[in-house]
Amino acid sequence: MARLGDILVRKGLVTQAQLEAALASQGSERGMLGQILLRRSLISLDQLGDALAEQYGVPYLDLVPQAVNPQVARLLPEDLARTRCCVPVGVSGGELRLAMVMPDDIDTICETELITGYQVRPMVALETAVNAALDRGFDDRLVARQTIVDMKMADLESAEHLTDVDTAAPVVAEEEQAPVVRLVRSILMGAINANCSDIHLEPHTPEMRVRYRVDGELQAVMTIPNHTEEAVVARIKVMADMDTTENRRPQDGRLTITEAGSNVNFRVSTIPTVGGEKVVMRLLDEGGRSFDLESLGLGARDLKAVNRLIAKPHGMIVVTGPTGSGKSTTMYAVLSKLNAVSRNIVTVEDPVEYRLSGVNQVASDNDHGLGFANALKYIMRQDPDVVMVGEIRDHETATTAVQASLTGHLLISTLHTNDAIGAVARLGDLGIDNFKIGGALLGSVAQRLLRSICPACKEPVEPNESLLKSLSHNTKVPADAVFFRGRGCKKCLGTGYMGRIPIYEIMEMSPALAEAVEKGMPATQLRQIARGEGMVELAQAGMEQVLAGKTTLEEVFYKISS
Repeated sequence: MARLGDILVRKGLVTQAQLEAALASQGSERGMLGQILLRRSLISLDQLGDALAEQYGVPYLDLVPQAVNPQVARLLPEDLARTRCCVPVGVSGGELRLAMVMPDDIDTICETELITGYQVRPMVALETAVNAALDRGFDDRLVARQTIVDMKMADLESAEHLTDVDTAAPVVAEEEQAPVVRLVRSILMGAINANCSDIHLEPHTPEMRVRYRVDGELQAVMTIPNHTEEAVVARIKVMADMDTTENRRPQDGRLTITEAGSNVNFRVSTIPTVGGEKVVMRLLDEGGRSFDLESLGLGARDLKAVNRLIAKPHGMIVVTGPTGSGKSTTMYAVLSKLNAVSRNIVTVEDPVEYRLSGVNQVASDNDHGLGFANALKYIMRQDPDVVMVGEIRDHETATTAVQASLTGHLLISTLHTNDAIGAVARLGDLGIDNFKIGGALLGSVAQRLLRSICPACKEPVEPNESLLKSLSHNTKVPADAVFFRGRGCKKCLGTGYMGRIPIYEIMEMSPALAEAVEKGMPATQLRQIARGEGMVELAQAGMEQVLAGKTTLEEVFYKISS
């Protein structure tokens, strides 16, 4: 087989000197010879295609990833397709058109025929185009969209052949069942691959909207036609073991799917709205979640403070922050750290999101007399050493929790407050006397999750002076400080962010602070005392991450002020 460079020289498209220069740069310049020549504008795409077709003796395909049906691309396993750098692009009769970077790879052709059952027609394509087609083909969100298109086409085809609506209806339902199953699985798999925390299916007119919450932000993914949404919701209810006939009251359930040999759980919640049933599914990846306090994202300073708090034999520790700030994860990490044969650890949660080996977990159930307050009373008869209460939200729960912490138990719970100092005022609002708060509370941990700058499109930026001024009143900003942002790219879906990092504000109850609490001093004075004893506020912790180049001023301001 002739070499590509020799063909191009023979055709007069490049000179021998240009070819040798391109070959010499292959060690340092990314890509194959043809791509290097393209980047240097020495040849055109059509000329490269003609040369490749002559070299391999097969047609050249100017592959457009958007034109490849994702379900066709998935005819081969992803690992095989990426390793061999090939992608199925079309099926006609018993023939499969296979775009390949190396169309003379007989092993790949034979293996493809064995896997798919089709006769392979190889075609040569550029590596970048093949990889782009694979990226698009194995994006589950696109597969779900394509499934919706397939369902619409199936509806049209069925309508054309209907002669008797009454007799044909069961057949149509049977035909639609498989696409609905495929659609729901694609939505779930897309959520897993996108590392999202929640899936929202929202009934609107004319179409149901599907959104993923990724890194704390909701992103629109697709829409589902109204005539299909009932079948989608019903399928989810079946998987979650919920009542498919009930659509006038809220329901809760749980479903599990298997991916790569491990189980991924979803907590499912439905609620009736004026447009139909809204479904929210919380991703609970037990197999991929590790509750390790050391790897939680705490800096050395904060880790020492948390370890000092949980080393106390009794008292109350509260974790505060808005919904979605990672409070439950922090509590699970603390429990994992405390978990030992010598300790009896009992929790009451609503619901139990993750199972911890060696920990006795109780699901809160108001219908059966096991609300937080009642469950806590029963737990106190179970000889506990450590008790975790999912949330303190009323006077009765707060009173029982404080009483437990004052009688020799270590109690951990959450409160909805904006900062660590706010835990004192919140307990006071729930009817707890100041002297009990001062005696029971060991400390409080306020936290936020900040979006990290995408490393693929990270670039320096001039800071917003007003934001910098408002956030840096307790932080010394070096004169040569460099600030960054994410420009937005394909990897971060144009957001400029990828992943999240936590920041903490930890208030440790000292004798001076406890005395101030018992005297009923206002939050401003409590904050002043805590700051004087070394407490780092959320704004300061956020600025530390900004100066480290991990997040942006805008992200810190938005999360701290919310």
